[in-house]
Amino acid sequence: MAHGLKRTSSDFFVSAQITESALNTFTEALITLPLNSLDREVFVITGIILDPGTPSAVPATQTTSTLQLCRNLANQQIRINDFNLIAESSESFIGGVAEFDFFTKTYGNQIMDSGQDFVDVVATPNMAISIVGTNNIGILTSQLRVFGYRAVADVGTYSALIASELNS
Repeated sequence: MAHGLKRTSSDFFVSAQITESALNTFTEALITLPLNSLDREVFVITGIILDPGTPSAVPATQTTSTLQLCRNLANQQIRINDFNLIAESSESFIGGVAEFDFFTKTYGNQIMDSGQDFVDVVATPNMAISIVGTNNIGILTSQLRVFGYRAVADVGTYSALIASELNS
């Protein structure tokens, strides 16, 4: 258990699904967490499963599907060096004339037993999920599942977490 946190619930998970609002368009939505800010409750993330939509296979074109989990709404796709980003997964098809290559890239802990106490801690009662496709011929839908538990943070820890999230 992280210093400054006291566990107050059993493990639970939060699932979300998102669909692009239009073809190849950045789309984001809030995920509401069951937290009580008056009691300084935080969500301790212990695992994440990301399932980005499969991109289209288009000859002579690279297509991509990217799914992100963030602390706050980002209004754009962000990179791993941004504090707001908790996890990201992307899948791509690289189309040749008649053949295709597929690859995937993930940032974030998708393994429950990683040896870490936790993956991340979220202090505000919302997280954000976003999706964006590139060069696809159909609208993408992606899903994710976030595992964790509620904990109460001491005053100093809670203040630092809130300040970090609101200033990111």
